[in-house]
Amino acid sequence: MSGHNNTNDELALQITNLHKSSLSSQNQTQKQNLSDSLKISIKLNSQNYALWARMIRVAIGGKSKSLLGHLSRNPAPTEPTDEAYEQWEQDDLVMFSWLIQNIEPDLASNLTEFPTAKTLWDALVLTYSSGKDKLQMFNLHVKANEMKQNGSPLEDFWIVMQGIWGEIERRDPNPMTCTTDISTYKQKLFQFLNALDRQYETIKREILRWDPLPSVEKEMAHQGILGNLINNSSSQNRVD
Repeated sequence: MSGHNNTNDELALQITNLHKSSLSSQNQTQKQNLSDSLKISIKLNSQNYALWARMIRVAIGGKSKSLLGHLSRNPAPTEPTDEAYEQWEQDDLVMFSWLIQNIEPDLASNLTEFPTAKTLWDALVLTYSSGKDKLQMFNLHVKANEMKQNGSPLEDFWIVMQGIWGEIERRDPNPMTCTTDISTYKQKLFQFLNALDRQYETIKREILRWDPLPSVEKEMAHQGILGNLINNSSSQNRVD
């Protein structure tokens, strides 16, 4: 019986040691990941905040979800001398470094004096993401109205238009709530059709005869308008 107990104790000790070794390895890997640089494919400038903010959050979350809290909450521990504060400060410095690494140098040089990652992040939000910036809204609407396909693939152009509309909606959400009102709001459809190349004139006129007109986002996909445009273009190209 005693020998059986000793065997169980040895097995338990081995499992405990393996668990400790696994945790140590995980912690070491995490520390190594957090010490690495973090770079995304674009750097923040005065024109690309919305895309940059999304990409940097995804990249940080891929490294460490817990560190995302440094951008929105996760205040410093109250005692700056304890171990928890030291760890928080280290994590915050990593976050601050990741943000600065992904900002254009001419902008980053003016941002290094912010005390924490959150104060830096909040300053960027205030500067580049204010829905009250009428000039930026005006420029987005002008861009949407003046966009032209200019020979680019239709699928690619559709994605670009959706990106502009999404940025407008994020900054200035559509105030209409009644489904009837929303169904008559055809500005996006007109912008999209107006931007298409001349080869789509026939099918554009056909779409504009529809009653009711389709919404550009939901019903276009449902009724296959985008596919019809692509097929129409392919047929014309074969004829030509």
